[in-house]
Amino acid sequence: MDTAQIVDAYYDAWKNRKGDMTGVPLADSLVFKGPIASFTDSGGFKEMAANAGVAVTAFTVRRQFTDGQVACSIIDWEMAMLAGELLTSAEVLEVRNGEIVRRELIYDAESLRKVMAG
Repeated sequence: MDTAQIVDAYYDAWKNRKGDMTGVPLADSLVFKGPIASFTDSGGFKEMAANAGVAVTAFTVRRQFTDGQVACSIIDWEMAMLAGELLTSAEVLEVRNGEIVRRELIYDAESLRKVMAG
């Protein structure tokens, strides 16, 4: 699979499988950086994705740009706990040797932090 196919499999897990990353080629040493959480292994990331995925009510990749082994996507998504609030994020995925090795998610997480704080 090339970079675009691997990234498509990753987004399919968010769109159609509620964050279940089964079958998505993630490196064991996946590095994930985000505004709410960060991980240095795929196990922690997969657990977070499965937990967060059940709350995602809409997910659309608005634009995507691929340059060699790097893909950058602009994503619109909604979560149940944010009742109709559209979140827009930029995401950079790096693929090496057929696996996603790095993921960086960038968005304003203030409203999500407030809901999570109670």
